[in-house]
Amino acid sequence: MEQFQLDLDGLGIIFYSPHAVSHIHAGERYLMEHYNKVEDVVQHIYEGSIVGFATGSPGPFMLTIYQDVYPNFDELAPDWALKLCLTVTENTVFFRDLYTLMRYKEATDSDIKITLENGNYEVIVCSWMPETDIRGDHQAIHIYFNKKEELPKLHYEGVPSFV
Repeated sequence: MEQFQLDLDGLGIIFYSPHAVSHIHAGERYLMEHYNKVEDVVQHIYEGSIVGFATGSPGPFMLTIYQDVYPNFDELAPDWALKLCLTVTENTVFFRDLYTLMRYKEATDSDIKITLENGNYEVIVCSWMPETDIRGDHQAIHIYFNKKEELPKLHYEGVPSFV
């Protein structure tokens, strides 16, 4: 288990491995050109490349990352739960603000990253409304990575969201 605070200016979180952004040039307006329409976001999610979800608010989010653990939904009773997927390469996963894609900047050592074995993962994301009832006010998000032979088949009508 690893814990991080991710401060968002935007309204969502993205996570990815280095291969997924290797084609994006510094300063490129990737968000508006390739990650703005629902179908574009969903395609990235189905491919397990740049995986994102809407938080509904900026602010500080408290991420807890689990590997090879499944959430006990009865015990956790999350307000929101999402199933996503990710292909991991270079044993690395970055977690960043969605707005990073507005004018893309390469990840640095100050960005949140974890080490994860290369392969395909089912990713389950759980979150709860903060006690203050203010979205993004140190809101807890638990993210569970479980390795699979193939990426799970997902179906979304829109962008995965906590709203």
